Amino acid sequence: MPEETTEAWEASEKVSGDPLREWYSNEIWGKRATEDDALFEIMSLQVFQAGLTWRMVLSRRDSFRAAFADWKIDSVAAMGPAAVEILRGDSGIIRNRQKIQAVIANAGVVQGLQKEHGAFCNWFYDVLPGADYPSLQKELRSTFKFMGPEISRMWLMASGRITREEGDKYDPTG
Repeated sequence: MPEETTEAWEASEKVSGDPLREWYSNEIWGKRATEDDALFEIMSLQVFQAGLTWRMVLSRRDSFRAAFADWKIDSVAAMGPAAVEILRGDSGIIRNRQKIQAVIANAGVVQGLQKEHGAFCNWFYDVLPGADYPSLQKELRSTFKFMGPEISRMWLMASGRITREEGDKYDPTG
C-alpha cells in the first residue's frame, strides 16, 4: 500500500465524510501544539503512518495512547527491549519493530531537547534551525530516527510549523 501523501490526504478529506479524518483535520492538523507530549504524539503518529493510510493510524489512536503511556515522553523514553517485544505483540497498534524503536529513541532525543531548551515545543517552534522546508527537513532527519522527507513534511504541516504552501514548494524529485 503506497504512503498517503499530503495531497492524497487533503483530497480524500474533502470528500470522505470519515469522522476520524474530520476530527484530525479539524482538531489537530495545521495547529500549533502547546504541550510537549501532544507534539511528540503528532510526530510519533507520522512515523507510524509511513507507508500506510491515515485511516489505519487514526483508527488505532486509542490503542497507541494506551501502549505508549498517553505519549508521556519520559515514560516512552524509559521503554527498553522488553517493552519493544510487548508492543510487537499488541494487535491494537502497528507492530513494526523499526517504527517502535524509532519512537522510543526519539523520546530520548526529545528529553535532551527539553533539558537544553526548556521544552520540546520551544525547540520545535522557536529554535529549530531553518526557515524553509528543505533546511528544516535536513535538521529533523539528522536529529530524529525514521524521519524521511515526507514524514518530516507531514509533521511540520500537521503541527503548524509550516503551511501547506511552504510544504508544496518542496520537490522530492530534485
